[in-house]
Amino acid sequence: MTGGQIAALIVAILLLLPGGCYLLFGIGIALEEPSLEGAGYVLLIATAILGSSAFLFWVAFRGGRPAAPPSGEEGR
Repeated sequence: MTGGQIAALIVAILLLLPGGCYLLFGIGIALEEPSLEGAGYVLLIATAILGSSAFLFWVAFRGGRPAAPPSGEEGR
């Protein structure tokens, strides 16, 4: 795992908390009020944050290229 993948994993984990809070708050607003105006914006923010987190998880766990053989041992 490279340093960039580790950084992406840490940031993705950190984004789960605010994204989850926005999601729960938006669902709560949607269930209380018949008007979905306020809940729509909060759910849109939650979708953006959780989507960014999902992308960073993908970056962190995608497969890397196979290692090239060391030079000088290709013909043996």
